[in-house]
Amino acid sequence: MQPRHGYLDAPAPLAFAHRGGAADGDENTAAAFARAVALGYRYVETDVHATADGVPVVFHDPTLRRVTGEPGRIADLRWADLSSVRVGGATLVPRLDEVLDAWPQVRFNIDVKADGGVEPTVATVARVGASDRVLLASFSDARLT
Repeated sequence: MQPRHGYLDAPAPLAFAHRGGAADGDENTAAAFARAVALGYRYVETDVHATADGVPVVFHDPTLRRVTGEPGRIADLRWADLSSVRVGGATLVPRLDEVLDAWPQVRFNIDVKADGGVEPTVATVARVGASDRVLLASFSDARLT
């Protein structure tokens, strides 16, 4: 018998809203998460990078260009510099703690996109008490150890 994990304790199959339920260029935003939850999703997949001052933010790419039109790498920006940047000109780039706090009933699959995001992400998940509803993932085996 295989051990059961609380995170996956749900009737199968599990539907995940990818990048928070992205549509119309608002991937990984509060608007996308809210829409996915309103549609009945209990699981969402999202991505995290950390800013230069160690704030984990919900964002897929290492650079801002594709979804914001702004220059810059997230790892080179401080949160104060990033906090007013808008995705698709509409919604702000969210911090990970904001997203976890806003939807306490949702389970998150968080893809840590860069080495610098590992420690801030783990610390944030622990600090907000979301360890039982977060699955940390990465395409880098080294980040998972």
